[in-house]
Amino acid sequence: MHRSIRAIIVLALLLVLTAAGPLQETPPAPTSRAVIDSPAEGDVVAGLVTVTGTVVDPAFESYDLEYAPDPTLASVPWTPVQGTVTQQVSGGVLGAWDTTTLPDGRYVLRLRMNRRDDMPIEYEVRVVVANATPTPTSPPPTRTPTAVPGTPTPGPSPTPLIEQPPTRTPRPAAALGPTPTPGPAIPADSPLRPDRLIAAARTGALIAVGTFGLLGLYALVRASERGELGEGFWRVRREVINPLLDALQGRRTTEKRKSRRTRR
Repeated sequence: MHRSIRAIIVLALLLVLTAAGPLQETPPAPTSRAVIDSPAEGDVVAGLVTVTGTVVDPAFESYDLEYAPDPTLASVPWTPVQGTVTQQVSGGVLGAWDTTTLPDGRYVLRLRMNRRDDMPIEYEVRVVVANATPTPTSPPPTRTPTAVPGTPTPGPSPTPLIEQPPTRTPRPAAALGPTPTPGPAIPADSPLRPDRLIAAARTGALIAVGTFGLLGLYALVRASERGELGEGFWRVRREVINPLLDALQGRRTTEKRKSRRTRR
């Protein structure tokens, strides 16, 4: 019997060690980001616009800069700002957008990152293009009549009032909401990464369960060797279980007496 109990203890220890496994460091998760830093959401732009931002990914293949009128429609295709770029950019210039040939209005500027797994990532900002500023038309010069000898010189002619066309004032761009700001990235070697915390909690739980199981088995082995296992069982029955059964029996008897008195 003692050999069987010891074999069970050794088997339980092997199971705990196998489940826990070696504590290996989790490799850092690859970073992936595609964002336009400038122009920002709701900016008013004109002329040649320098577009800056970041486009990085472990599966990076290329990226495209495109624009379309806002709101975008399925029937209106996106127009490329430049050719496809195959170089990753981190916090630098993504391209130059020439807006001088576009009508004034609202547009959507899109950054599309193409990946090798055919799962592109897109980032959009809405801006207002305002290139044209109408200028007032100057009135034509007034002709002054030349005096002819021998004829009376006419008085000054009244200058006709020329009504100027109203000047169109560009409307301010409406706020289209804040630009999404990416949250702070957790360092790859930080011990507070979620995957490391979960692995540490799982390992600690397995070790704790195995330790208490081994202590319980050890206590049973020691009690059986000393011949105290049967004596301890009868002591628990005499000092704990029997008083509980007597108390429950007395409570039931009292309840039956009360029930009989109520019926009478």
